[in-house]
Order: sequence, then C-alpha cells, then structure tokens
Amino acid sequence: MIIDFEHHYLPEELWLKKGGVKGESKIFYERGLPRGNLHTQLYDIEEHLRVMDAVGIDVAVLSIAVSNDDPDLALEECKIWNDRVAELIKAYPKRFVGFAPIPPLGGPKAMDELDRATQLGLKGVVIRSQASGLSLDAQEFYPFYKKVCALNVPVFVHPSGVPSGFDILDAPFDLYRQIGRELDLIVATTRIILSGTLEDFPDIKLVISHKGGGIAALKERILYRFAEPGAPGTRMRHSFDEYFGRLYFNLAGHWGGMNSVICALTSISPRRLIFATDYPQNHYKDPMELKTYIENIKALEISDQAKERILGENAKEL
Repeated sequence: MIIDFEHHYLPEELWLKKGGVKGESKIFYERGLPRGNLHTQLYDIEEHLRVMDAVGIDVAVLSIAVSNDDPDLALEECKIWNDRVAELIKAYPKRFVGFAPIPPLGGPKAMDELDRATQLGLKGVVIRSQASGLSLDAQEFYPFYKKVCALNVPVFVHPSGVPSGFDILDAPFDLYRQIGRELDLIVATTRIILSGTLEDFPDIKLVISHKGGGIAALKERILYRFAEPGAPGTRMRHSFDEYFGRLYFNLAGHWGGMNSVICALTSISPRRLIFATDYPQNHYKDPMELKTYIENIKALEISDQAKERILGENAKEL
C-alpha cells in the first residue's frame, strides 16, 4: 500500500475566498508575501483521484495548515475544512484520511474544534512549524500538546507559510517560500529536542514535513555540541539521538528530488520516514512526476521491508 502523507486539499468555497479564479493559477499572499498557489487541482477531488490512480497512490492524507495570526478567522476556516473533508472520507473511505487543521494557540475554542474533528472521523491534526512567531518548544503550545496526547492522535508539522524571525530573507526572490520554510523546520525540530519538550511529552507523535527541512545535512554539526544528555543550555535527560529517533519525517517538499531522500537516509531510520508528495502544490504541472518519484524510492539500495515502511507501513501505523 502506498500512502501519500502530505496531500493538500482546499474546498472550493475557501479557494474562492482566498482569491482563486477558475481557469487561472493565482498566488495568494500572507503578510504581504507569497504564501501559496491557487489552482483548480486544489479543490477538484475527481482530479485528485484520477492522479492517484494514474501514479499508484492508494490513500491520501488530506491536510491544509492555517495561520495563528487571527485564531478566530482560522477557526472559521478550520470548521469548513473539517466538515468538507469529513464528507469526502464518508464518500471515499478507502482513499482519503483527514488531518484537522487547528490553530494551536487558539485556546479552548480550538481544542473543542479538535474534539469535534476527531468525532467527525479525522485521524490527526496539522499545525505550522511556528505560531504567532513562537517556535514549537514555547510553553504556549503545552495545552495543545496535552490535548493531542490525551486524544492519542499524530501531529503533522507543516512549514509555516511566511515564517517570522528571518528578516534576512527579505529580497525580491521569494526566499521565504524556497528557503525560509526549510530553515524554520530545522529550527523547530532542533528546539523541540533541546528544550526538553519531548521529555515533557514522551508520547507525542510528531511528523515533521519536508524531511525536517533537510536537517539530516546538519545533524553532525548539531551533534558536535549537543549529542550528550545535559548538554549546556538544554533540558535533555537523554541523548539527542534518542529524542531524534522519536520523531517522524515525511518526504515531501522537494519535488521528488532523490538527493534529499538519500541525504535523509544517512541520519533518519526508514522506520521514521514517511512517503509524501505535497501534491498539488508540487507536481501539479506534470502529475506523472509522482509516479517517477515512487519508482525512484522503490529503486533505492535499501531492503524491501524498508521501502514498504517508507511507502506506506509507517503511515498506516500512525
């Protein structure tokens, strides 16, 4: 079974609300900077199914990440999204799984919506790698973490749309999307380990998008200073590697590039890697690239069992 763990869907009413124009691909903005592309594939569920069948994806985990800048507005969008995806799950129970978007700093109203979403049949929750400028180790996230641990649902950490704290990316090159999101994932992953957050929530199930922003390429440098328990400035009671080994990382975000997959395998166990495509934000111009991506993963020089875990078994267990 092949499961796509990052497969985006936007109901047509929200697509239009964000400025979508039928027959066109538009960019929508957040805080005055490019946030994402609006094209018809986002809401055309029949096209999703057609592509899945053509490339060999059995199940897609539908998601979208919302901003915490205006929690009330975000919550309104979450309710619409959760309702529409619950309808899709009922219509196509063997093809789609839903992860509820929730503003994690949205307080009791957001936690109530998370309860409602799980009752609707959604199987997890999706947040961004920061909220209101705070990284994932901030104490403000703790009520949310307590909630998801009580519900025993996985948390998919999607890149922030326009991450805060990276003013150096202010340039006419769209660097926030191309580099800033990956930097923010690396920072979030590292901070949640060094801060002791995983010590406080040992049962939390986190899936970090985009291979952790490519953290495998920096892991040796991080370990040089922070490998051992009690490293200066940290709250780690165990080694960095032990905490790192509790996290999952998906393979989306790099348009099927295999160099990033090979790099991830140098530091991340196949038991902690999860196939994902970022469709239709990636590959919407040529969806058959997804088939090539799957074939390239199947051709990796790793065991067949490892390939099965990456392509579906890890996600199925979650």
